[in-house]
Amino acid sequence: MNDTAKKLIEAHGFAFPDTGPVRVFFCPGRINLIGEHVDYNGGHVLPAAIDRAVYLCVSGNAHRRFRFNDTGFGASGELELALFGGGSVVPRVWLYPAGALALLRSDWDEGLDLSYLSAIPAGAGVSSSAAVTTVTLYGALSMLGRPIDTAELARMGQRVEREYAGVACGIMDQFAVIHGRRDSAMLLDTRDLSFEYLHIDSSRIHFVLVNSGIRHSLRESGYNDRRAECESALAMLREMGAKIAHLCELHPADFERMAPELPPVERKRARHAVTENGRALEFHRLMRFGDYKGAGGLLYASHASLRDDFEVSIEELDRLVEWAAPLAGVYGSRMMGGGFGGCSITMVEAGAAGEFARKITESFRAAYGVVPEVFECTIGEGVGELVP
Repeated sequence: MNDTAKKLIEAHGFAFPDTGPVRVFFCPGRINLIGEHVDYNGGHVLPAAIDRAVYLCVSGNAHRRFRFNDTGFGASGELELALFGGGSVVPRVWLYPAGALALLRSDWDEGLDLSYLSAIPAGAGVSSSAAVTTVTLYGALSMLGRPIDTAELARMGQRVEREYAGVACGIMDQFAVIHGRRDSAMLLDTRDLSFEYLHIDSSRIHFVLVNSGIRHSLRESGYNDRRAECESALAMLREMGAKIAHLCELHPADFERMAPELPPVERKRARHAVTENGRALEFHRLMRFGDYKGAGGLLYASHASLRDDFEVSIEELDRLVEWAAPLAGVYGSRMMGGGFGGCSITMVEAGAAGEFARKITESFRAAYGVVPEVFECTIGEGVGELVP
C-alpha cells in the first residue's frame, strides 16, 4: 500500500474515530490520445488510464448516515440514507459520490463513511469526476459484496454524470478508468464498447500534459450545447437520407455531398465528428507500425478541428500547441478533453520530454506570468482495491 493510501487511512480514522474496518480503493484519471467529442457520436476513441488517481477509504458506521470527508480539500459533510429523497439537498461537493450511491440503491439501511484523497488535477480535462464516481461505485459494490460487471460499471458511471450531474457525456472516460492497462491505450468503439489494446512503448514515446490553468466544468461549459448541436446535425442528415444511427458512421464522401445543405453550425459539428473518427482509426494504424511522425501530424489536425469546427479550444491551449510544434523531439500536440480549458497533450520522444517541459514552461510563463503544471503521463492500471 502506497504512502498516499496510508495518509488517507490515517485521515479517515481521525475524521471518523468510531468507524468500522476500512477498505481502500483507487481509480485513475485518463488521457485521450485522439478521438475527442466523438464518444457520444458513435466514434472511435483512444484513451489510456494514467498513474494519478483518486483514492477512497470506506467503512461502515452505525449512524445510519453517509459521512463524507475530502482529505485534500478539508471538506466534510453528512447526508441522509435517502440521499436525493424527501426534499433533501445534496451539496455540490458531494454530488458525484451521492449520485453513485443513490444509483446503486434507493433503500440503504446502513451508513458508510467515505474519505477521498485525489492526486488528479481537478478541472484539467483528465476525468477527475469520472474517477470519483467510478471509485465510489466500485467501492460501494465491493462493500455490498455484489459482483462487478465492468461494462455495466461504465454505464452506471455515465448515468451518474447524466442523471445527477446534468452532463450529457459519452462513455469514454468511465470505460477508460475501468479498463486501463499498464503501457497500453485502448481503441474503443463507443457504439458497442468493443475494444483492443494498443501497446505504447514508453522507452520511445512519452505523453506530456500542460495545464492551461483554466479550470473547466462540463456542467457549466458549452459541452451540452455541442452535444445538442450534434444531435441536430444527425437528425438533419437522416432526413436527407443518410442511413446512420450516429454521426461518425457517415462516410466522408457522403458528408461532403450532404454538407452544403446543413446550416453552418451543424455542418461544422458534423465535419469534426466524421473527420475525427477517421483520424482516430488512422492514428491507431500508424502507431501500430511505429510511424510516430505521421501519428503526430494527426494530433495537430485534431486540434485544428476542435478549434475551428467544434469551437471548444481557448487561446491558452492554441498557444501551447503552437509553441510545442517547433520544439525538438515533438511529434504532435493538441488540446485534450471537453474543452473550454484544461490541458494540452503532446507526444514527444522519451529523451526529449524533460527539455520540452522546460521550454514550454518558459513560453507559458513569459506570456501569462504564471508557471503551468506540466507532467509526464505514465500509463497505468484501471480501478481496483489496494490491499495491505
